[in-house]
Amino acid sequence: MRPVRPVSVLLLVASLATACSGVVELEPGDPVTFVQQPQTSRILAPDGTVLAELHGEQDREDVAIRDVAPELVKAVVAIEDRRYFLHAGVDVPAVARAAVRNVESGEIEQGGSTITQQYVKNTMTGPARTLERKVKEAALAFQLEERYSKEEILERYLNTVYFGKGAYGIAAAAERYFGTTPAALSLDQASLLAGLIQSPSRFDPYVAPEAATARRELVLDAMVSTGQLDRDAADAAAEAALDLAPEQRPEAALAPYFVAEVKRVLQHDPDGTFAAALGPTLDDRVDALFTGGLRIVTTLDPDLQRAAERAVADVLPDDAGPSAAVVVTDPTTGAVRALVGGRDYDDPDDPHARFNLATQARRQPGSSFKPIVLAAALQRGVSLDQVFPGGDCVRFDHLPAWAPCNYGGTSYGPLTLREATVASANTAYARLAVQLGPTAILEMARTLGFRGDLPAVESLALGTGEVTPLEMASAYGAFATLGRLHPAHLVERIETAAGEVLWEHEDTSFQVLDEAAAYLVTQTLADVVRRGTGVRAAMDGRPQAGKTGTSQRNADAWFVGYTPSLVAAVWVGFPEGQVAMVPPATPEVVEGGRWPAEIWKAFAEDALEGVDPEPFPVPDVSLVQVEVDGTRNCLPNPYTPEELIEVRDYLRGTEPTERCTEPTGPPIDDVPGLVGLPIDVAERLLTDKGFVVDVRPENSLRYPPGIVTRQRPEVGGTTLEVDGNAVVLWVSVSTRARATVPTVTGLDLDQAVAALEATGWVVQIATGCPSDGCEAVEPGTVWAQTPAGGTTEREHSLVTVSVAPSGGASSG
Repeated sequence: MRPVRPVSVLLLVASLATACSGVVELEPGDPVTFVQQPQTSRILAPDGTVLAELHGEQDREDVAIRDVAPELVKAVVAIEDRRYFLHAGVDVPAVARAAVRNVESGEIEQGGSTITQQYVKNTMTGPARTLERKVKEAALAFQLEERYSKEEILERYLNTVYFGKGAYGIAAAAERYFGTTPAALSLDQASLLAGLIQSPSRFDPYVAPEAATARRELVLDAMVSTGQLDRDAADAAAEAALDLAPEQRPEAALAPYFVAEVKRVLQHDPDGTFAAALGPTLDDRVDALFTGGLRIVTTLDPDLQRAAERAVADVLPDDAGPSAAVVVTDPTTGAVRALVGGRDYDDPDDPHARFNLATQARRQPGSSFKPIVLAAALQRGVSLDQVFPGGDCVRFDHLPAWAPCNYGGTSYGPLTLREATVASANTAYARLAVQLGPTAILEMARTLGFRGDLPAVESLALGTGEVTPLEMASAYGAFATLGRLHPAHLVERIETAAGEVLWEHEDTSFQVLDEAAAYLVTQTLADVVRRGTGVRAAMDGRPQAGKTGTSQRNADAWFVGYTPSLVAAVWVGFPEGQVAMVPPATPEVVEGGRWPAEIWKAFAEDALEGVDPEPFPVPDVSLVQVEVDGTRNCLPNPYTPEELIEVRDYLRGTEPTERCTEPTGPPIDDVPGLVGLPIDVAERLLTDKGFVVDVRPENSLRYPPGIVTRQRPEVGGTTLEVDGNAVVLWVSVSTRARATVPTVTGLDLDQAVAALEATGWVVQIATGCPSDGCEAVEPGTVWAQTPAGGTTEREHSLVTVSVAPSGGASSG
C-alpha cells in the first residue's frame, strides 16, 4: 500500500492551523507576542576598542529593518519565502508542493515553512518534527500575521535567524563575514548571507567557498525570477570575489587575561558591587552578561597593554622557561591599565595557559614585601636612621626555629633602616620585625589591601606570605600618592545598548598612611633603584622607586616599580610553582634584580616615551630636612669632611639631634684614624707621615663611594709585616663601576672561586648537572657561570658558578 500518511499530514496542516489559530497560544489567556531574544554584550577599552564579545549560544545584536540594506531584504524573501507579502502566515500551495516532494520520505519534513513560521519555530515552538508542533507553528504564525505588520515580522526574523559562525541575526552576520553593518551590505554580500540561512555549515564560505558561491548564484537567480533584480546586475554580483573578513579568534586577541578577570569579577561579584546592575545571584549575572546586550567599559589602556606584553617578550627567553605576570595600575585612581597573566592564553599544549598568574597565583613576594614592613615602622615613629646589626645570619632566643640569613650569605655590619632597605638586608629586617611584632605588620598588610591567608609571624616581614601581583601593584600605589590607597578596579561603567548607565565606578580611596611616612617610603625605594638591588630598573632622568624580591630557592622573582603616574608589579616564575630558577632550569640565576627589574625598565621606558618626567608629590607637614654626617647619622662636627655631609628628610621628632663625636681632629698617633675620610685625604695624611698605603675596594652601602670604610692597623697601631708594613685602607665602591667578568668555566672549583674573589666578585656555588647529564663534566669542575665570562657587570656583583657534584649525581 502506498504511504499516504505524510502527504495527508502536510496537506492538512494549514487547515488545522486555521481552525486552531484562535485557541493555540504560547501562554493560555495571553495574546501571542514577540519573544525578547538574547543580545551580545561587549567588553570595551575606554577608547572604544572591543576587547571581547559575550554571548551564550547566540551572538546577536538587534537592528531595525530600516537600517538593513534593501538588497538583503529582497534576497531573503526571494530565496526563503517568495510569496511572503501575499500569504497570511502559512503558504498553502507551498505546503502542498513540499508534501509531494517528500512523499517518499515517510516522515514530516521542513519544506513549505514561511518566514513567519520559521520565526515561530526559532523563537517559540522549537524544531521538533511532530504534528503537534507543526500545527502549533502554523496557528501561531496566523496569530502573528493578524497582530503585526509584515515589516515588523520580517525585522524580528532577520534579527533571530542563524547565519552560522555563532552569528544570530543580520547585524552579527554582517560583522562576522564582512566586517560591516547591515546597512552597508552590497548585493553580492547580501545574496551570500541570504543563501546561508538554509544550511550555514554546508554553505560556509570559509570552509566551502565553491558551495557558497553556487548558493549565492541561486539566490541571485531567485531575485531575477521574482522581478527583484535584472539579469545584468545578478551576473555582476555572481562574479564578485567573496572578500571575506578574517575569521575571528575565539577569545580576545588583546589582553585575554584581563578580559578573563573582568568576566570572573562581574560573574562572581564577591562583595556585591554589581548586584543592582546585573542581579543578586550568579545565574542572574551570567544571564545579564551573556544575553543582555551590555556595554562594559573597562580601565584597560591598549597601548600600555601592548607595552607590557612587549617588555615580557623582549626579556624572557623564548624557550619553555619561566612565565611572567605584570599588573599596571594608575596609582591616582586604582584603574588597572594593563594585565599580563601568562605566556599564551590560547596555547592548547600548555596545561597552565588559562591560569591567571596576575590574579589567581599566590606566590611568596620575598623582599618586595619589605616596603609594607617599612611603612608599618615609619607609621609607628621608627626612624630611617635607626641602626640594626646586618650580620650574615641572626637567631632569636624566643624563635629557635627561625634563623634568617642575608641573600648570598653577605655580612653588612651595622646598617641604618634606610641602608638595610637599599641593601635588602634580611637580618636587619628580621630584627625590625621582632621590634614591631607580627601583628603590626599584618595590620598594615590588611590596610593596604592584601586579602590572602597571611601568617601572623615575624617571617612575614621577609615575604614568606603569599600574595598576587594585583595586590602588590595596588598596595605600592599608596606609596606613590602620599599614603592614599585607591583600590584596584577593572570596570569603569556598565551601560545598556541604548547608552543608559546601569553602574559606574565611584572613588573609594582612603588614607592608609601618614603623608610623611609614605613620602619617606618612596624616598627610600628611590635609593633602591638608584644604588641598591634595583639598579637594573633605573631609567635616566625620571623619578622612580621600586623594590626587588626573590623567594626561597629562587622560585619567585619580583620587581614592583612606580612613578607618580603608574605602578607595575612584575613577577617571574614557573606557573606550577616551587621550581628553582637556577641552571639548568634557567640559563642564569633569576632574582628580582634581574629579569623582573629589566621587564619593568623596558615597559616603563616604552610606556612613558614622550611623557615629561614629573616629581613625586611632597607632603606639606610632618617632614623636616636636616644636614647630617651620612656615614654616622649624626649632626656634623667641625671636623666632618664636607663630602660626608648630606641633607636628609625626617619625620618630625625622629631627626638626629646629637653632634657627631668623630672625627675629633687631626690624628696624632702612629696610625691616624681614617675611617669616614675621603680616600685622597686619607692617603695624603699617611704619605705626609711617611706611611706606605695599600688601597683595597669594598662594597659598602654604609659609606658613599670614595670613603674609607675600615683600616689596618687600627688607630694608634703599627703596620704589620704581613701587609708589607703598609697601612691597608678599604674604600667604598658602593656605586660600582662596570667590569668584565672573568671566565672560569672549565676550572676546578677552588681555582674558579679564587680567581673571582681575587678580582672582587661575590661567588655563589650551585651544585647540579647540565641538561645532558653529569657524565659530560668532571666532578668538581665548573661547567657554567652566571653572568657569563666576558660580559660586563657592576664590580663586586654576584657570580654563580655551576659545578657537578662528586659522584656525578644531581643534587636536585
